[in-house]
Amino acid sequence: MNYVSASTYCRVAQGVSWFVEEHGVLIIDELSRDSVRLSYPEAAVWDLLVRGSSTLRTASLLREGFALTESEARILVENCVRQWRDIAWLNVYVEG
Repeated sequence: MNYVSASTYCRVAQGVSWFVEEHGVLIIDELSRDSVRLSYPEAAVWDLLVRGSSTLRTASLLREGFALTESEARILVENCVRQWRDIAWLNVYVEG
């Protein structure tokens, strides 16, 4: 599945909390009590997605903010979404 599109969005999965920190994002799995710190640019991907940005818009903003090529930004978002969906941190949905 291609996760980078104008109509693909993500929501934080139930039982997952997250906090923005000075150097990234802290994600906590409330059930297992595991926690992970994301550094930038992955932290930016997380923050943009869970605040309602589509995956395509997220890739576009990353391209501008981190001086990535379009391909690099799309691959970064695709890999993050796939990984976080697979470990049940995010729910992915298509709108419309």
